[in-house]
Amino acid sequence: MENKTTSELYVKQLQLHWLLQVTKAINYNMPSDQLFKVYETVMRDHLKVCKLALFVYEGNWNQILSYGHDEEMLSENLDRHFDELSSMEFNSLQMPPWVKGFESIIPVFHNHQSLAYAFIGDLQNEEIASLKEILPFIHTITNIIVVAIENKRLTKETINQVQMQKEMELAAKMQTMLFPEHLPANEHIDVAATYLPHQRVGGDYYDYIELNDHELLVCLADVSGKGMSAALLMSNFQANLHAKATRAGSLKELVIDLNTAVNKSAKGEKYITVFIGIINTQTNIINYVNAGHNPPILYQNNDFKLLDKGTTGLGMFDELPFIDDGMVYFPKGATLFCYTDGIVEQENEKGEIFGLDRLTELLKKNSDAANLKELHIKLTDDFTEFSKNAEALDDVTLLSCRSI
Repeated sequence: MENKTTSELYVKQLQLHWLLQVTKAINYNMPSDQLFKVYETVMRDHLKVCKLALFVYEGNWNQILSYGHDEEMLSENLDRHFDELSSMEFNSLQMPPWVKGFESIIPVFHNHQSLAYAFIGDLQNEEIASLKEILPFIHTITNIIVVAIENKRLTKETINQVQMQKEMELAAKMQTMLFPEHLPANEHIDVAATYLPHQRVGGDYYDYIELNDHELLVCLADVSGKGMSAALLMSNFQANLHAKATRAGSLKELVIDLNTAVNKSAKGEKYITVFIGIINTQTNIINYVNAGHNPPILYQNNDFKLLDKGTTGLGMFDELPFIDDGMVYFPKGATLFCYTDGIVEQENEKGEIFGLDRLTELLKKNSDAANLKELHIKLTDDFTEFSKNAEALDDVTLLSCRSI
């Protein structure tokens, strides 16, 4: 009787000692692999459990610890096996037929989801009469370690989400700062813009620069990708555009310089499609280069002309393979309408594409709008109605100029 009491006391002391060690390891915020090593040390070296296989769910089932058994036993059909285990009654001693060489299975559940299964067998501890005697303790430390690691993962995931949220807020603020606060509206020209973001941060950008008292540069661009990297690239593009626009000898030279700047910033990972037009209010001429962008529409008296002369997107090649500049007459009453692909590529709930034909018809239908702001409102109303039950695919940006 005394020996039995001594043995029970030893077991209780052992359990208490290692429960404290495990708790300390968790409180010290040890990495997951070190926590699993602590768990293995307790099981193998101190409890003398000679067979162990620990599987943890990390998007799929992975074997984290394994010793003392046939490695092939649980190497296949893991999902099916663990689906079977999730419906078992673990107060039963009956083992599934595919489990061989183990005496018990320890399940770990968290928020009603199975996180882990520990397969235990072959206890060889002279101080412990049977595996059944220490199963509650094994169950406890297995739960403590696996749930602690899961909580670490969820905490890290939450931190990453918060950091991403802050990054997106910063990128959105940065993008808003790129857009001009005011657009010109005078006796020579009226300019209006509309931006409909698909997500918090998009890749669209519009701008204008007054080159002199009779020349105005307008720009509409779309960077590949979204998020902070796209916002940074567009910010760099805007800085270079403003720095080089008034110093470039020609529009072609400006586009070549901008391509070099984009390549330097993006290092081949992103590119920018861009339309740049220089409007002369004295001669009523637009000189332009379209670098891989959706061709803007020049509209007057029910006549449409697409401005498609130019080159490839900026940043696609170290040196532009070709570059053409276009020149069109921009008489009084004519409208230059620029847009990004978010409007023409949008689908409705039936899978129909908004398309260029629909866009030009809407321009024709609303040509009597009192000003460009009103025109944009009518266009966006029609676009919203068209796509109201469909998922938005991309940002939509409109930039219009009317000769007065």
